[in-house]
Amino acid sequence: MSPLLTTLLLLAGGSFFVWTMVRRVVPLLALRRVDRLDRAGERLEGLLRFGFGQRRMVDPEEFRPGAMHVVIFAAFLVLALRTVTLFGMGFSEGFHLPLLAPDSPFGRGYAFVKDVMVLLALVAALGFLWRRLVTKPDRITLSWEGNLILGFIAGLMVTDMMFDGAGMIATGEAASFWAPAGSLAAELYRGLGLSAGAVRAVGLAGFWLHLAIILTFGNFLPYGKHFHIITGLPNVYLRALPPASSALRKLDLEREDASFGAATVKDLSWKEGLDVYSCTECGRCQTHCPTYVTGKPLSHKEVNRAVKHHLIEKAPELAALWRAKDPAAKEAAAAALPPLSEVVPPATFWACTTCGWCETACPVFIENIPRLVDLRRQKVLVDSDFPEEAARVFKNIETQGNPWGIGSNRRTEWCEDLALPRASETKEFEYLFFVGCAGAFDDRQKKVSRAIVQILREAKVSFAILGEEETCNGEAARRLGNEYLFQMQAQANVDLLNGYGVKKILVQCPHCLNTLKNEFPQFGGRFEVVHHTELIARLVADGRLAPGRAPGLAGQPVTFHDPCYLARHNGVYEAPRAALESVGVAVQEMPRNRRQGFCCGAGGGRMWLEEKLGTRVNQHRVDEAAATLGDSGGVVAVGCPFCMTMLRDGVNETGREEKLQVLDVAEIVASGLVQLGRPAGGGATAPAAQAAPERE
Repeated sequence: MSPLLTTLLLLAGGSFFVWTMVRRVVPLLALRRVDRLDRAGERLEGLLRFGFGQRRMVDPEEFRPGAMHVVIFAAFLVLALRTVTLFGMGFSEGFHLPLLAPDSPFGRGYAFVKDVMVLLALVAALGFLWRRLVTKPDRITLSWEGNLILGFIAGLMVTDMMFDGAGMIATGEAASFWAPAGSLAAELYRGLGLSAGAVRAVGLAGFWLHLAIILTFGNFLPYGKHFHIITGLPNVYLRALPPASSALRKLDLEREDASFGAATVKDLSWKEGLDVYSCTECGRCQTHCPTYVTGKPLSHKEVNRAVKHHLIEKAPELAALWRAKDPAAKEAAAAALPPLSEVVPPATFWACTTCGWCETACPVFIENIPRLVDLRRQKVLVDSDFPEEAARVFKNIETQGNPWGIGSNRRTEWCEDLALPRASETKEFEYLFFVGCAGAFDDRQKKVSRAIVQILREAKVSFAILGEEETCNGEAARRLGNEYLFQMQAQANVDLLNGYGVKKILVQCPHCLNTLKNEFPQFGGRFEVVHHTELIARLVADGRLAPGRAPGLAGQPVTFHDPCYLARHNGVYEAPRAALESVGVAVQEMPRNRRQGFCCGAGGGRMWLEEKLGTRVNQHRVDEAAATLGDSGGVVAVGCPFCMTMLRDGVNETGREEKLQVLDVAEIVASGLVQLGRPAGGGATAPAAQAAPERE
């Protein structure tokens, strides 16, 4: 071969690659610092499972393209040794790695595996080209870059075959099962009747083209979306560990240099910068995204692209900020950065329901939700520029302790006739029933609260409520960007709960579940928090609760709508279904269920904002439920007050009041207790499976 040419190629390619990577890494050094080196064992396990194991690539909704990607990824891992060998052969034609001599057992075994992966990767690359040029799925961003990269991949496989085939001809080796790719090329040469000199020329061309493609490919990666080939595995290792985006970061509002969100790109963390570098633009985040599917101006893929291009464009300013030593220089460098809201418009970040689908689907664990909430925080806490409806919610929570603004002295009207024990009166209780604002103030949800009480009493579970001492936990305020109000509410709740020595908390709202379980620890509140469907399923399994069949449901199909903050955010999928099974209900699943469940549209504070763009998310979900239940209609079971409101509104808005009923799991189970002759909720009647009343 040619040591001189090989050296020149390596020096040129390596130098340019290092120069490019420095230009990409330095801007990250100017961004907000976060610690992502903790819990090393957990990170390594995730890297092996999701990085090298490619677990998310083969999720059911995208199995075929995912499997093709896994093949190409595996081929690159196998061919890494081949690449080192080929560069070594550039210096010495007989070079081989230890234990991998061509005539050794390990060498022959590796050569066979390598050839199989070469053929599979070539087929996969051609398959991806077919998808891009012919089928063109919606989630794919069509670009010349994607086609070029696939051309590089196919070129690497073909040139490897060219070189191996020429080697087989030169040594007189016959076609062999153990060298399928090389044999295919050799037989092609023989079929074309090429002379020995021509075959050698083709083989040499394949060799040098292979090295040139590798170096060109590697240097091209940082300039396009395929940068993820370099950054993807580190991004998986450095991912946010549970509870991840389910627990937003706590702002230190007392610091003199406190950050109040994301004003400019410098306010993003270096990990968020690495996230946008790592975006594969695969579009999986769009598949079940409620905003994208219903025509809102939010595509997480496009947000990542926009922020990435902005980060690269402002690299000189960020580099200057990083190098600045004195405060004046830092301030001047920071002033050169434009508002991030010019890159990601307000209509985009206010559209998000924080349902978590994008982060569940992302193969490289990009964290989209915190970035969008930080943009909201900037608008609320600094710019005072936010939707009017949000302003009302903030005022209501601050003055009355609930988003509706109903007098706080009316918080216990729902249970005036039930004689419920108060935490202030007794310490003899196992669970503190945190009723929540909807359960206490929304007339429809009050019936769910009473059904839960009936179930607790039937199972002889000792519990108490806070009564009028209970106040909003502030979840909606936090996700709408008012971190200051949230922290006041959270700290007040934690102090109250700790003051009563509470250990276990029962909630009926998944948003309360997530806040109390995942975010209250930031304020010193560490409790065992359980959703009512989880407790019902547990009581049934333990034999403490044995409801009969739910009356009125015989012959009616029932489907279950997974609340985002119960399912994706907190991993509770089977408990609601087990609770329904306890009263003889066989759930008829919607196409999008469990981890793929489709949002009702209320999360991220969107419950309180007008939906003015695109089609309504709740109607889209109701359409799916109606199609699942059939022309005769049926019951949509829920486990969330927000889902109850949104789906009932969707039923009414689409004129399906006569066919579709929306009932909470607790109501259905409680109706099974009534069937056995037990009184409901201390004298009130538990709702049977009939049309629910209008929300008042």
